[in-house]
Amino acid sequence: MKRLFSLVLVIVVLAVLVPVVGAAPPAQGEEYTVRAGDWLSKLADKYLGDPMAYPAIMKATNVKHAADSSYAYILNPDIIEPGQKLWIPDAEEAAKLVGAATGTPYKIGFCAAITGGGSSLGVPERNTAEMVAAQLTAEGGVVGPDGVGHAVEVIMYDTESNPDTAASVASRLITEDEVDVLVCGTLSGNSMAIMPLAAENEVPYISMASARAIIQDPETKESRKWAFKTPQENLHSGEWQALYLEAKGITKICDLYENTGYGQDCLANTKAAVEAKGIELVYEDTFERSDTEFPQMASVQGSGCEAVVVGAIPPGASMATVAARDTDPNLPVIQGHGVCNQAFIDLAGDAAEGTVFPCGRLMIADLLPDGDPQKAMLLRYAADYTAFTDGEPIDTFGGHALDALLWAKEGLSSLEDGMSLAERRVAVRDYIENNIKDWPGTGGVFNITADDHLGLTYDALTFVKVENGTWVYFPPEQW
Repeated sequence: MKRLFSLVLVIVVLAVLVPVVGAAPPAQGEEYTVRAGDWLSKLADKYLGDPMAYPAIMKATNVKHAADSSYAYILNPDIIEPGQKLWIPDAEEAAKLVGAATGTPYKIGFCAAITGGGSSLGVPERNTAEMVAAQLTAEGGVVGPDGVGHAVEVIMYDTESNPDTAASVASRLITEDEVDVLVCGTLSGNSMAIMPLAAENEVPYISMASARAIIQDPETKESRKWAFKTPQENLHSGEWQALYLEAKGITKICDLYENTGYGQDCLANTKAAVEAKGIELVYEDTFERSDTEFPQMASVQGSGCEAVVVGAIPPGASMATVAARDTDPNLPVIQGHGVCNQAFIDLAGDAAEGTVFPCGRLMIADLLPDGDPQKAMLLRYAADYTAFTDGEPIDTFGGHALDALLWAKEGLSSLEDGMSLAERRVAVRDYIENNIKDWPGTGGVFNITADDHLGLTYDALTFVKVENGTWVYFPPEQW
């Protein structure tokens, strides 16, 4: 009986002592590589003695990431991947990180085409901004390299798809709201209206539109110091279109493009790319984004072209596709990367079937090999977005917003406390230009330089086809 009592006593003592030992924070911070079955609250319980201290590990890891990209950048505390490198803070560091933000609050100015002709792009951008804002609130903002926390507010406005409105709300964000960084401009024309205001006021500006002129003077070819952008370019899209047309043996094309800055940029880049391949552009014409009738199709039919290229976004891109199918069901239709969303397919209906176009990898994330540098980021965003929006489908335009907002967030995380607004704006601009390197985002793996404020090449896009009302991967070997 005495031996049994002693054994029971030992078991009770061990049961009490083991959690205490396991809960002791490290004497100093340490690296940790995520294993299968890990989650942040589990690690917080093991190393910090409190599962609710998980924000300390998240914030500490993100602080480390700002200086060393080998550390993970944790967007969603519910999602960590095996192989990611985390930083487990010591007790003192953890206490600081989970405390209330004490430094100057930071502000991100956000504006998108939530209404108007560009709303099929702007709404998912707005949704993404709301998601990131909610995550920032849940995280308590950002922590600078000095360990000081800062609340981050995302201030949002609707550009109404109008360049004048875009300029007005951007001016308000800069001068009245006094934001540290601008993430604005769903459409190229809107972004071109915002760009000079950002330059004049020396505010870092990240556009969600594709025209190269937003970030580079088309005449001098010099980078615009204060402007960056996240979408792949119409130049890249044109290169893919030309490769496909060449592979199919097509020698004559027609080009229909919307009467906007985006449409004109599509035409210029498609034209340059196809002519470099010896493909003749025999007819070109423009249409309005809201058009539902296309008398241009009579000229298309009479031109002898073997395919029609469309440079537009929905709804115009969808309606032009319907008109082309009604005119000649066998005429190949090649779109640009402005239709990488469900709205294009929904509006075009059966006419979308068989349409081909270049698109970012976000739309085929689940088909990518496990070693693809973007795959984890893309799947994480897809899961976050659909959960946040109660099942809304992802598209590349929301992804453009995510990349831009995360650049802004990283830039703010690099700031020391006590800097003036002007100093913060300069520092965020410099951070983006000098530190977004080998950065896997939704749009590609970015490498920003002083001469290239996008940092992507044509292979940031891939090629897809519409089949059975959805996108399917359509690589060159299947052409």
